[in-house]
Amino acid sequence: MEHQAVVAALHELDAAHAPAVARFDDGPPPADGFVVLPSAFNPPTRAHLGLLAVGSEATGLQPAAMLTTRNVAKGIHGASLPHRVGMLLAGHKAAPLIAVLVANVARFVDQAAALRETFTGSQIDFVAGYDTLVRIFDPGYYSNMDAELRTFFAAHRLVATNRAEASMEEVDRLVTSASVRPFASRIIVRELAPDMAAMSSTGARQAAPADAHDQHVPPAVADYIRVNRLYR
Repeated sequence: MEHQAVVAALHELDAAHAPAVARFDDGPPPADGFVVLPSAFNPPTRAHLGLLAVGSEATGLQPAAMLTTRNVAKGIHGASLPHRVGMLLAGHKAAPLIAVLVANVARFVDQAAALRETFTGSQIDFVAGYDTLVRIFDPGYYSNMDAELRTFFAAHRLVATNRAEASMEEVDRLVTSASVRPFASRIIVRELAPDMAAMSSTGARQAAPADAHDQHVPPAVADYIRVNRLYR
């Protein structure tokens, strides 16, 4: 997809009045469904690939990277949304199995509703690192957390992983806590390799001005950052 087409598609998605998801790669429909990683992808990192691989292994579903154009915790900074899609599409060329989706809503429960509407009949599961897991179970993001999460977990499984800021023990502790325990049967806990868990988009952005971002991001993404002089 050319840059101007990406810009137009993002504008159309942003103008939608209801929660919506669009697919930006040209891959075939999923055979069984997607395991989705919602993220800001600013930029897409090797850790994101690790999360998608863990999610796909745990669920048996095709991995999908889903850019969220709105964020419950922070605003848009760094690379523009069209460039984030461009980086994801560059990565897709190197790893065609990973679908590229974009959602116009921030909360997991709203993303899930839009995905069910878009991919009717397909199983949709999610993968999330510890920081996102904490937000999913934060009552501040809901008018009725229990009811909304019961609807979510009736249709979707969630693969939960560690990240640099949280060990597997902390993940297990959260999953067995009183507020999360009712949904524990729908949560699959998996460990992300330590080198992957330690990587972050912040680290990649900080390394880019010195052209030292290759260790943080896939090669195709590294080239895209370099050619487009992002994060300089």
